[in-house]
Amino acid sequence: MLLQLSISNYILIENQTIRFDNGFSVLTGETGAGKSIVLGALALLLGERADSDVVKEEDRKCIVEGHFDISHLGLESFFNSNDLDFENTCILRREITKAGKSRAFVNDTPVNLNVLKSLGENLMDIHSQNQNHQLNNASFRLSIVDAYSSHPELLGEYRELFKNYKKSIQTVQQLKASLQTRLNEREYLQFLFNELEQVQIKHGEQDDLESEQEILTHSEEIKNALFLTSNKLYNSDLSIVEQLEEVQVKLKRIAGLNEKFAGLAERLSSGIIDLKDIGEEANALHEEFQFEPERIFEINQRLDTIYNLVRKHRVNHANELLALKEGLGEKLDSGSHLEEEVIKLEKIIALKLAKLQTLANDLSKSRKSSALHIQKLIVEQLIQLGMPRAAFKVDIQLQPDLMADGVDLVQFLFSANQGNKLTDMTKVASGGELSRIMLSLKYILALKKSIPSIVFDEIDSGVSGEIADRLAKLLGALGKQIQVISISHLPQMAARAQHHYLVYKENDSIFTRSKIKKLEEKERLYEIAAMLSGSIIGDSALEHAKELLNNKS
Repeated sequence: MLLQLSISNYILIENQTIRFDNGFSVLTGETGAGKSIVLGALALLLGERADSDVVKEEDRKCIVEGHFDISHLGLESFFNSNDLDFENTCILRREITKAGKSRAFVNDTPVNLNVLKSLGENLMDIHSQNQNHQLNNASFRLSIVDAYSSHPELLGEYRELFKNYKKSIQTVQQLKASLQTRLNEREYLQFLFNELEQVQIKHGEQDDLESEQEILTHSEEIKNALFLTSNKLYNSDLSIVEQLEEVQVKLKRIAGLNEKFAGLAERLSSGIIDLKDIGEEANALHEEFQFEPERIFEINQRLDTIYNLVRKHRVNHANELLALKEGLGEKLDSGSHLEEEVIKLEKIIALKLAKLQTLANDLSKSRKSSALHIQKLIVEQLIQLGMPRAAFKVDIQLQPDLMADGVDLVQFLFSANQGNKLTDMTKVASGGELSRIMLSLKYILALKKSIPSIVFDEIDSGVSGEIADRLAKLLGALGKQIQVISISHLPQMAARAQHHYLVYKENDSIFTRSKIKKLEEKERLYEIAAMLSGSIIGDSALEHAKELLNNKS
């Protein structure tokens, strides 16, 4: 339960600490005194989004801090899983700067808002006036049935599997789209692959052909050069070799006379041998070399084919066409791989769907069983709240498609008078009736879920007289089970409460401040009398206030 609330630099509150007790507490005060400010501060502690406009003085932070007794809530596992220190008294704190920066802490450890919100859901429930409008929301109605039902693990398993199921469907849709794209382009890819496959280009073929083409193109020049080489060196009369052999004879005669002459003779002899070899090889090449116009035609055709493919595929060399063909082959193969993957994933999706349907059916059975208890308890509470002929039904209809929380659509059907047809509650219930229905729902949920604290923001709006007294009794009874804090404008509610807090404004020449104080018995008497009669408190108002305070049975 909430033990203490400290508010600093928040809207009209400069610095305020409020200590709360167990049981039923009420906050009263004139319109605009700042009762909703307290509610807003509590909402911040429970993880609501922060607005920099709440910061009163720009040069310092707004700080809201709450102390909660969590010793009997079994939240140790939550603290362990979020790496938080567990203490019997848990301290939540929010800090907000004028720049809009917000920080949250649990026992002085920084946490994100999701953690704070998850923890807050286990500590306190805040019922604001606009929640009555949430009864129009199918998800909200379903959440009420789920909150009463004892199937949190079942619902959690379904939600997780449903999320996974949806993700799998999205994945298979993407795969199918990719597969369809592949199939659409497969014919073209196959054509390109077949074209390259048919040409049978070999690695290095372009370079070899271009080299051979270069030689054949210059065949006449080559043949003339080889003939001239062999003829001049070896074959003609007075060839270079023959002339050198004559010189060789002369040098050999004088070789014995001097070492230098001998060296010259030896070197010339070696050169003649080399020149003979060159001449013989040039002669052989000349005889072998043939001018082949047909071969040039073949090479030109082959190179034209290669060059056309190179240009078509915008590559620089025929070797790159081989890599391109390999890539095309992989793409063609991947299409069949995608088909296998789609088939495999669709089988998994079918299994998940079957499991989801089983879980959804189990949820429906649990919800329908809970619905019978809820409608019985709601009718009992409505009778206590002055609606003896009211009828209420939780109508659950199965939907054809799986949804995030199952297949159930929940409607609340209502009739205020006996004999009238049960109709959608939001179409026939008045504002006061909706408030009483919502209070009844909160009442049974608070007891069922064992929420340690619940806050009501003017739940008594639109009611008066005997109904107000019955409403006060109901909250008083709820206060015996859990901590109840109600913002109220009804004297019956204020008198029924065990603890009474007054929210008021204090003005000076510069600032207007909201302040909160816990009233003693005499102060309560005058506050309730003022709620009964206004600013002028007469004896009759005081007597009436005494009667209300003394009549709490």
